[in-house]
Amino acid sequence: MKVSIIIPCKEIDSMTIKCVSECLKLDYKDFEIILLPDESSKKSKDEKLRIINTGKVKPALKRNIGMSVSNGDFFAFIDSDAYPRKNWLKNAMKYFSDEKIGLVGGPNLTPPEGNFAEKISGKVLSNFLISGNANIRYKISKNQYVRELPSCNYISRRKISPKYNPYFLTAEDSKFCFDIEKKGYKLLYARDVIVSHHRRNTLFKHLKQMFIYGRDIAWLSKKEFTIDKIYYSLLSLGVLGFFLGLVFSFYNLFFRNIFLTILLFYLTIIFMTSVYKNIKYTFYIFLISIGTHFSYGFGWLKGFLTKHKKNENVK
Repeated sequence: MKVSIIIPCKEIDSMTIKCVSECLKLDYKDFEIILLPDESSKKSKDEKLRIINTGKVKPALKRNIGMSVSNGDFFAFIDSDAYPRKNWLKNAMKYFSDEKIGLVGGPNLTPPEGNFAEKISGKVLSNFLISGNANIRYKISKNQYVRELPSCNYISRRKISPKYNPYFLTAEDSKFCFDIEKKGYKLLYARDVIVSHHRRNTLFKHLKQMFIYGRDIAWLSKKEFTIDKIYYSLLSLGVLGFFLGLVFSFYNLFFRNIFLTILLFYLTIIFMTSVYKNIKYTFYIFLISIGTHFSYGFGWLKGFLTKHKKNENVK
């Protein structure tokens, strides 16, 4: 079965070239690569690769364009700052022998060449206490059915793949997954369907990304509310609880003791799960873990309290 690998990007930079290069080495016979930069004068030197200029649009719209011009029976989505293992498609396609599976994805691991901030980000995101059930996306775990996976690493059947919502910046892949599930298909996390994915190259950018994640999933949850989506609001409730506890602790000794006890318990647990063989790593993992909770929580609150802006900037 032919697979169309769809790669949205702003420009064809060194990471994009690495992504395409590794895709061309895949141990799979029948595939094509559709690369979607804003504007580029580069020409393809390989018959498997097509370069299509899209103009300056969000990644979701780029993916829609890629799907519309593709020839594959399956779509394989990967980000331009990621690159696959050689057996990426070969491993993924074996799971589609089960007709009930509509989408297969797997871990997106921090690449070994990633800088300090990327490695801290990867350690933080792979912690269950920070990312919840989404932590399996950042490490190799057991095969399992899931509700959603990120579009930096999944493959879907063409016949049941919806269009991406072009107005969402990050939650468009969540909606894509939810729509496939609504059609009665299962989504599988497979431990051997692996890509290496660069994180944000500074810790500030990581925190900003977490804020945007929270904001966009809140917008999506409001648009298509179901009871199970309350799960995405838990960190925002924690943030509200922190500030309410802080205020009440100034006026009541009983509340102050409860607040300090809960705060100490939280900090102890986060620290214990942040311990690393390198003291510097431990310190930053601890701080960024807390920062991730607050950034996502504030982002969700903003999304909940504000209207979704269709022209929201990409960066």
